[in-house]
Amino acid sequence: MSQSADSLARQDVSPLYLQLKNSLTEAIQSGRYAPGEPVPTETQLCEQYAVSRITVRRAISELQEEGLLEKRHGKGTFVSFRRMETSLVDLAGFSETYSLQGYKVSKVLLGVSEGAADGALAQKLAIAKDAPILTIRRLIMAAEAPMTIEISDFPLALFPDLATEIVGASSIYHLLKTRYGREVRHARRVINVRLAGPDEREHLHCRSGEPLFEVEKIVFDEAATPLQRSLLLTPSNRVNFVIQV
Repeated sequence: MSQSADSLARQDVSPLYLQLKNSLTEAIQSGRYAPGEPVPTETQLCEQYAVSRITVRRAISELQEEGLLEKRHGKGTFVSFRRMETSLVDLAGFSETYSLQGYKVSKVLLGVSEGAADGALAQKLAIAKDAPILTIRRLIMAAEAPMTIEISDFPLALFPDLATEIVGASSIYHLLKTRYGREVRHARRVINVRLAGPDEREHLHCRSGEPLFEVEKIVFDEAATPLQRSLLLTPSNRVNFVIQV
């Protein structure tokens, strides 16, 4: 950070915490600190601005309340993501949406497992109860910060050996089309809101009890055959859903 103690006007009538808050706000808005990036620690800010820890904590606290900063347990204080707009009528997934908005997107594989469809899932995928399915759990990252947990279920009768094929695939939809001849043409989404549990709090670095958007998405091919059921879990303060007609 190029700011120094000289950037705070000691003779200014404004309190030092407010001057520090304004200085950090300017740094965030100018892009010096990008969304998802950490800001200096309390100790570093104290040294850089020659102010007390109480002054720093008040400035940081107010920026948290205004949604510009967020604390991640055991990791520090980071610039919050601005709310991203996601179309509910677009077939593109969250990762494609994040990429189009200029974020570097990566995906962390959390787990791959085979199982049997329960009655509710079987109905949604139009398969028999207890039919074999593959479940894939991934963490979608934007600017190296966690944004969305994606849990996807696929009928193995349509996609044999998918567990092997999925490793290293950059796009699941592209894989379904090129490897299995199944192109996604339609989608149905249902949005619910629920509170973050321990697993979500750990992976998404969100607060205890923070509301999450839970988007259930079922995609179909041209013949209306269900290809995938996915659950996408995203903190509600990171995304806006848009319908344009």
